[in-house]
Amino acid sequence: MLTIDRISSSYAQVKVLSDISLKVEEGEVLGLLGRNGAGKSTLLKSIMGLVQIDSGTIMLDDITLSDQHAHEIPKCGIGYIPQGRRLFPELMVEENLKMGLFARNNSEEVLDWALSLFPVLKSRLKQKSGTLSGGEQQMLATARALCLQPRYILMDEPSEGLMPKLIETIFDIVEKLKSDKVGVLLVEQKIEGTLRISDRIVFLENGILKEESTPQQLSENPEPLSMYVGVKSHTN
Repeated sequence: MLTIDRISSSYAQVKVLSDISLKVEEGEVLGLLGRNGAGKSTLLKSIMGLVQIDSGTIMLDDITLSDQHAHEIPKCGIGYIPQGRRLFPELMVEENLKMGLFARNNSEEVLDWALSLFPVLKSRLKQKSGTLSGGEQQMLATARALCLQPRYILMDEPSEGLMPKLIETIFDIVEKLKSDKVGVLLVEQKIEGTLRISDRIVFLENGILKEESTPQQLSENPEPLSMYVGVKSHTN
């Protein structure tokens, strides 16, 4: 289980997260919703050790992730797809993917599996990643994270800038990960898709965890979506 226990995080002297606690089970998709600036990305970065927490603990089973250096956290089985993808643009597609393999010393079989989910990348292996289309770069960022064979994966706006068909591909991948018992913490602005694939929804506002719900509950009472995200219904 991935457990965040009362963490707070700051940028310089500005507190961004205050006393956040949540848990993600194996094979669970937890949707993290909130307006821009609510602290969603900071929470993912805090889990990955990219933002140092001021207090609290982050655990993966009996491993204290918050005591690890950032480069050690992927080795523990946490994959991360950051907003903006953060590829190595001058490296080839294959080299970017192998970065994911090296983090946990995974085999070429894992690479073959990741490529099977995104067949278009097979013909791009010798192409510099910076020359890919936006959709292809998102596929590559996702495949690179999957090359870790993660137990949990953090996804920050994976549908950003994608055409509807590619958005559905990303959501289909999340559902496959769920069936493979991979836990997913998903930050996403596509509300309808998020509600469709998530088991639970938590809402952040101004760095504070405000409410937890389920897609079924939000279908019956969408008021939290209006209050914390600014949409009037569960469809988008």
